[in-house]
Amino acid sequence: MVSSAVRRSQGRPAEALTLIDGRSYSHPVNSFRGKILALLFGILVLSLCVKAPRPIIEESDEAFLRNQAQRIVASAGLVPGQYVGSWCNRTPFRMRVPGGNMGYTAFWVRDSVMMLGGDLISAEEVEDWIRLIAGTLVGPGDWPVRQGVVVPASAVPDHVNFDGRPTFYPGNYETGSEQGGYPWGKYPPLDDHFYFLSAVYHHWRMIGSARLFNSPVKTSFNELKLSDLCERVYRVAPVDPATGLVAAGDVETENAKDWGFCDGEFKSGRLLFPSILRFIAARQLAELFGATGRADKSEAYSQDAQQIQRSIPPTFFHPSQRPDEGWLDSATEVGRQPDVWGTAFAVWSGAVEGSTARRAGRALVRAFREKTAVKQGCVRQILTSDPTNNGFWQNSVCTQGEYQNGGYWGTPAGWYITAMAKVDRRAAADMAADYIRFLREHIRPDGITEAWEWLADNGQSANPLYVATVALPYCSLKEAGLLSRR
Repeated sequence: MVSSAVRRSQGRPAEALTLIDGRSYSHPVNSFRGKILALLFGILVLSLCVKAPRPIIEESDEAFLRNQAQRIVASAGLVPGQYVGSWCNRTPFRMRVPGGNMGYTAFWVRDSVMMLGGDLISAEEVEDWIRLIAGTLVGPGDWPVRQGVVVPASAVPDHVNFDGRPTFYPGNYETGSEQGGYPWGKYPPLDDHFYFLSAVYHHWRMIGSARLFNSPVKTSFNELKLSDLCERVYRVAPVDPATGLVAAGDVETENAKDWGFCDGEFKSGRLLFPSILRFIAARQLAELFGATGRADKSEAYSQDAQQIQRSIPPTFFHPSQRPDEGWLDSATEVGRQPDVWGTAFAVWSGAVEGSTARRAGRALVRAFREKTAVKQGCVRQILTSDPTNNGFWQNSVCTQGEYQNGGYWGTPAGWYITAMAKVDRRAAADMAADYIRFLREHIRPDGITEAWEWLADNGQSANPLYVATVALPYCSLKEAGLLSRR
């Protein structure tokens, strides 16, 4: 505390006596300079006395999270020629599988890119991924796999097998005519195209050079300059021209998979999650082209991003029962339900800002506090209180209460914590503590957390050592500036 007293001494001008922590500092009242110095000094002391905001993650927890992310990412790596059990990476490229337990025996595009944005993967390995993926792209025209199943030209595969051959659809490891179709869709999932573009962006950011972006890369049909290939990949997903949002036809004839963590669900109309990914990709391409001196293309992609950002709130946002809260729906037709992951992701990414982001953040806080979305720091895709289908997806092939249809995942924890931190740091810190406690309570004898892909209310869990459970929250919080280590 700072206080002042004025004393008078016989034959001397009045002086101000400033008391700070029991010490006295005097200066002439009539000295303007002295007054200013005292004022500034007092402000400085007051600023030092202001309590710093509570950190989102305590220092020891942050060190633990980083260590676990490093270890679990390391458990999932395969260099060329490396065997893990009976599995061998027979490509000339380094790979990461989704989990160290080999629960998924291939290179999954989205899962791998979810390891980026922190300090977990080298730039050299990311270049391997880019070249591996580019080499699988079909063209120059579409590939009619069979009746009702079509892989568009320049589509990015869902996963790449250890022999380097692509599988474009979820559900199996088939590389020929048996992939796709019901229930996996007429076209490949709509998200992998944008994840590939993010890999290119992260590589550029990591090396500080557009060398690869401006270089030719091999595809299955030709060599193309990577920047040109990126533009083709960006245009694969169908888009509503009026809004810039990714859109899909009805579930009977198309059954589009908006993204891989919802590939067991049926959705139609304009789709939230891939639209957010398109927004991110547009901003990333704008940066890339701007850095290479192509201002026209940079401006075009910036305009795309702005169009998407303008379109998301009026298309997907709706108020909840409280007017100062609200959710983003997952789709505009089938699947028109509050999307917990998508809402958090939209706020984290900046796809929604201002009042929409604050209202969404408050809805996420309420769902966390009332336990309708979060358990042990892990997150459901659908609110338990959603009346559309009693807390489950409207149309899903997944068993209710399990996996994508009611399971709890660590994957989006970083998005969720970040979104809450914008309106309630206490809630964000509490969820972060719950999430770290969950990881700590399930440490294996080898020192790595179990990190299940998902867990259920009935105690069921699946796929330990799932990388996205730990690596993505770490990278998301780091990119959001919520970790002290830069």
